[in-house]
Amino acid sequence: MAWGAHPGTVIGGRYRLIRPLGAGGFGEVWEAHDPVLDVDVAIKMVRLRSVPDEARAELLARAARESRNAARLRDHPHIITVHDVVEVDDAPWIVMQLVDGGSLADELRANGPLTLRRTLDVAGALLSALGAAHEAGIMHRDVKPANVMLGGNGDVLLTDFGIAVAHTDPRLTRTTMVIGSPAYMAPERWQGAPNDGRSDLFSLGVTLYEAVEGVPPFPSDNLTAALTQTPRAPQRAGPLTPLLIGLLARDPADRPTVPQALAMLGRARRTAARPTEGRRSGAPTAPPTTDERRHGAHDASVRRLAAEHDVDVNSVKGTGAGGRVLVQDVIAAVKARHGAYATPAAREFAAQQGIDLAGVAGSGKHGLICIQDVKHPSTGKTGAGGVAVAVACVVLLLFLLSRLT
Repeated sequence: MAWGAHPGTVIGGRYRLIRPLGAGGFGEVWEAHDPVLDVDVAIKMVRLRSVPDEARAELLARAARESRNAARLRDHPHIITVHDVVEVDDAPWIVMQLVDGGSLADELRANGPLTLRRTLDVAGALLSALGAAHEAGIMHRDVKPANVMLGGNGDVLLTDFGIAVAHTDPRLTRTTMVIGSPAYMAPERWQGAPNDGRSDLFSLGVTLYEAVEGVPPFPSDNLTAALTQTPRAPQRAGPLTPLLIGLLARDPADRPTVPQALAMLGRARRTAARPTEGRRSGAPTAPPTTDERRHGAHDASVRRLAAEHDVDVNSVKGTGAGGRVLVQDVIAAVKARHGAYATPAAREFAAQQGIDLAGVAGSGKHGLICIQDVKHPSTGKTGAGGVAVAVACVVLLLFLLSRLT
């Protein structure tokens, strides 16, 4: 409990503490009463005791600034409203909307993974919230289940816009500040590279993966696994898989934008599980139909591959025994539909640059063309864009040679 904070304590000469709601490494949250408006609120104290003295002033200013940023988003239906910021004993207290419910982290601990349908709802709400924040030039920097509130009425609200997430990580140098929660941080933030709203989308991907799968996408004993490892293949996500894979892309350029993610979410909704789905993602489902069995519906790798490329596996002609759909059948269907076996980001980049993917060698599994293959091709072949650049270089070289002679 904060020094001197107890039920009945008045914060900032206005907010009377009622009872503690929770505490963590960076602060405490209390239910409080605002007698001026005669409403109950949530009030959070940002703990700065572990922060070096030289960083305290900067972090206090950051807390106030980002609280104001969150207040600018107060009208968004999926963002916790920030009412006020007061400072007591050099620590900021953030006065916020009180939610009748708990966090997504609490829900996952108590009841396990969400149903697919509920995860789709959470994804839509959080994408909407982050889209509004990014349009306003605000990065959240700490998207995680503990910062997603689930109201008893079904509301989904994003909270803590960078307010209470500054601390010194013991793995880093004493002067290096880590803003965010390590298990949910994007690779570029670990690397100290410039980052933007796409880093929030990576954190969202980790959050949604954990919500539907019940486990994080990377080993929990290696906080920097996102730098070198690919996420575990989803087992419960079904049609949500392409969105999860896209959000968890290591290269920010490969992640979908918020509008693209919302479009992918729309497709996932349209192909979501039937209404008979149980409360949790792992609930028993009806036995597969003869058609599903014939198309290899039980082959998880085939299902995931088809979902990642927005291909209906039941429409693919199988070449396996009894008409079973094999991985190569899905790859052929992807090539027939999109012209190449490539990631959406690679296809989009190639289209923008006028590059023929037929001349690009894929470095991914089964020859998948990734965006780095298009940007930095390892083959001697080039597409139309590459040919144009090569011709321009030859012309320039001939011109320089003529000047020299």
